[in-house]
Amino acid sequence: MIQCRQRYRSGCFPRVARTVLEMGSIVKSSLLETKLHRPSLPPKQVQRPHLVERLDEGLASGRQFTLVSAPAGFGKTTCVSAWVNMLDCPVTWLSLDRADDDPGRFFAYFIAALQKVEANLGQDIESVLRSGQLPPGEVISTTLCNDILQMRGAEGRFLLVLDDLQEIQDRFILHVLEELVANLPQPLHLVLVTREDPPLPLARLRANGQLTEIRASDLRFAERESEHFLNEVLGLSLSPADIASLEVKTEGWIVGLQLAGLSIRNRANPSRLIANLSGGHRFILSYLTEQVLNRQPEDIQRFLLQTSILDKLNPNLCNTVTGRSDSDVLLERLFASNLFLIPLDDEGQWYRYHHLFADLLRARQTALQKEDTARLHQRASQWYAQASRDEPGVFASEAIQHALAAADYAMAVDLLERHAMEMIMQGHAKTVNGWLQAIPNEEGWQSPRTNLAFAWMHLLRGTYAHALPYLERSQAAMAGFEARQPLAAEERSLKAEWLVMQSLMLTMQGKATESKDMAAQALKLAPEEDRRVRSLAYFGLACAYQATEAYGPVIEAYQMALQHGRAADNLVTEMLSTSGLAVLAFEHGQLHLAAEIAAPVVARLEESGSLPPISTVVFGILGEVYCQWYRAEEARRHSLRALQLSTLGGYNSGIVGCWVLLSRLSLLEGNLEDATREIQQAIDLMQVDTPGYVRQEAIAQQVRVYLARKRPAAAMMALHGQGFFFQEQFSFPPLPPDQSIAHSVGLLYNSSLHVLLYRARTGDDAANLEAGLALADRLITGALQGDYILVAQEALLLRAQLYAARGQSKAELAASYADYVRALELAEPEGVLGLFVEQGPQVAETLAKLCQQAGFEPTLRDYVERILSASAEPPSPATRLAQDSAVGAGRATLIEPLTDRELDVLRLMARGLTYKEIATQLFISLNTVRSHVKAIYGKLDTNNRTQALEMARQLGIL
Repeated sequence: MIQCRQRYRSGCFPRVARTVLEMGSIVKSSLLETKLHRPSLPPKQVQRPHLVERLDEGLASGRQFTLVSAPAGFGKTTCVSAWVNMLDCPVTWLSLDRADDDPGRFFAYFIAALQKVEANLGQDIESVLRSGQLPPGEVISTTLCNDILQMRGAEGRFLLVLDDLQEIQDRFILHVLEELVANLPQPLHLVLVTREDPPLPLARLRANGQLTEIRASDLRFAERESEHFLNEVLGLSLSPADIASLEVKTEGWIVGLQLAGLSIRNRANPSRLIANLSGGHRFILSYLTEQVLNRQPEDIQRFLLQTSILDKLNPNLCNTVTGRSDSDVLLERLFASNLFLIPLDDEGQWYRYHHLFADLLRARQTALQKEDTARLHQRASQWYAQASRDEPGVFASEAIQHALAAADYAMAVDLLERHAMEMIMQGHAKTVNGWLQAIPNEEGWQSPRTNLAFAWMHLLRGTYAHALPYLERSQAAMAGFEARQPLAAEERSLKAEWLVMQSLMLTMQGKATESKDMAAQALKLAPEEDRRVRSLAYFGLACAYQATEAYGPVIEAYQMALQHGRAADNLVTEMLSTSGLAVLAFEHGQLHLAAEIAAPVVARLEESGSLPPISTVVFGILGEVYCQWYRAEEARRHSLRALQLSTLGGYNSGIVGCWVLLSRLSLLEGNLEDATREIQQAIDLMQVDTPGYVRQEAIAQQVRVYLARKRPAAAMMALHGQGFFFQEQFSFPPLPPDQSIAHSVGLLYNSSLHVLLYRARTGDDAANLEAGLALADRLITGALQGDYILVAQEALLLRAQLYAARGQSKAELAASYADYVRALELAEPEGVLGLFVEQGPQVAETLAKLCQQAGFEPTLRDYVERILSASAEPPSPATRLAQDSAVGAGRATLIEPLTDRELDVLRLMARGLTYKEIATQLFISLNTVRSHVKAIYGKLDTNNRTQALEMARQLGIL
């Protein structure tokens, strides 16, 4: 939301709503399972017990890292795969390639690999990545370390193998890996398989005895191993002299031995070829590859060369590229012949060539048939493009890469038009940008949808200046639309989407009227059937209305955005609009409505396990509501969740807002030390571009904390920077006449009244009470005018105290009494407690006296008793239970009801079943049971099974 009250965001809609343009619901981005498959071992292999023993020893001694580093062709992957197959602890594997040198893609696969061991590992980061956001590096490393410690602490060690790590060169990825290496949690043993040493602190690990190393010299075959490999594995019958000669000439280089063996298979005089073999590794490899190829039938040679353009081979894909129909048979034959074919799954559907063999095949294919190579890439692109249609999110990257390799830029642009948005929103902006750079400018930048995708990326990151060139290019690309009237539906959608972006930009610039006009144009232009664009347009309209405090139209626009978002299955737009409505309800004092809007969303998010950054808003709003209901533990739980999500998203202003709320909670509970630390966290994080409303709330809370610490001078200094002056005559920044006073502004001005009241009570400044009363009058009138009820309630309580501080005449006491009663009348329907409790014991004493007076309404008397009970001590679960039943007739005690599955788990817990028995009974995993139990404890506000069952019985759930 733009320039509106969203404390738990980055300060405005764009920094959080990165996924508002996703083409549908928030779903886990499709991952290629072949990358997470542990490489299969060949049917016959050379046993290498001395290497296994060294690797075992490193693991047994508690070392946390294994580095297997050697040039290509030394059997690194086979060595590690053979070793981990013998282990009795969990092992997860990630095979890396060039496309993974993109932070969004890398960490999606990295977390997917971890989740092969523990389903919930990295779940929060995964949710952020799904929504297109890349958390800060320190947040990724810290969160992963904490998750591993919490989830695997009692389960024992597991291994993560990163194969072909040399493909990763991105500085951000390497920085996070370095942080992980520096703080690797004990349960994780990291195995790095690479052609070159990564830029990680290996020397420190080595010096600290934390590193097991396997190098090229360790991997070379000894003469005995060479003999076994050539004669037993490859089925040759070489003499000891020939084997010794080969071993010397290849220096035990495994791929060289394999090529030599394949070259001399079935030769009458293998000794002659061995005798003629000389030169460096590269020459030997090239020579032997040619020998191997020349000995293959012509159709096999053609198949090998043509399919060498593929990073991964699939029978159907190979048929498309080569024009054959028997690729499945050929692939099986090549694998059986040890012809450098490596399976990538257990079903025989996906293979790849050994990297060195593939490089040489590609070089020869390009040299022999350059034009034909482009045609092969074009066929591969078409196959992948069709596959990406059948399975959205899968293979789009490969389709684009092959189109670029074929120099088929029209195809590449068409694919980018279809997939750039989803890929950017999945965090692959670096990859997409690289593709655009590879396309000639006159073709690449004439794609309006691709330019819009990049403009959205920058707009939603908050880097507005960077969005402008893309918007201008997109506008230029759509210039031809005007000549074609009427516009096609797709052209109208594109133009409408561009107008929405302009509307949001204008709202950010404070031009609400112009923004509203742009959004209205977008709605007029967008086709009725394009619900996604229409939902965005209504959302833009809501933002513009909210900037002008047009309460009624805002609600209507949000509701329309919700309807169209749901119809388009765009849960992101739906969530943004839901959040906006919840914020509006809370700020206008409708606590029950805010909870009713936010709680089901929170329950659904927690149940799904998907928590995109934008969900921080609904968690934060529930934190605010529970704070006012003085359900402190629940308020803290939701506030901490909002803080976690803001931190994962890197939303500085959202983090500030969460620390402010946590400080308010601590102060409410009388924990001054924590309140001070938390508000200082907020103040320290504020930046020059921190939105005004965030700054206003932070300073308002800072003033309250300073006064609680009896530091009025510091409180006045904090307000001085906002234009408030207390020396001699109190003055404050002028408020616009006859206008409503918004929530954050009201909190800041109310804090200045706190200062005046403090000084009057301590005898330092009674002269400014009149000015304070005048300001309170203006605040109450303006807040009530805009229906900002919580601001009006606090201002009424402060004015009541200012009247009492000025004197004890009947008129002043009557005015004070009237303000107290009015504040109670406004607060009682919504069950507000926190606002009264935080005013301190003097307000509690006055309320107690009011209860004694004749004519005091019974309803208000009961309400005051609840306030006094809450003021006496922090509420226990039993107290909260009593409060819950009194808040709003007919309301359910639990704002977040237990789901049906959670009720099933709770009933089995009541029968005394263990987690494992519950999992068996309900046919779910043990981790899922743990997740449900955690949610049950949270919703019942308990810490263990006994407490949860007791609370459930009190609530009538059991």
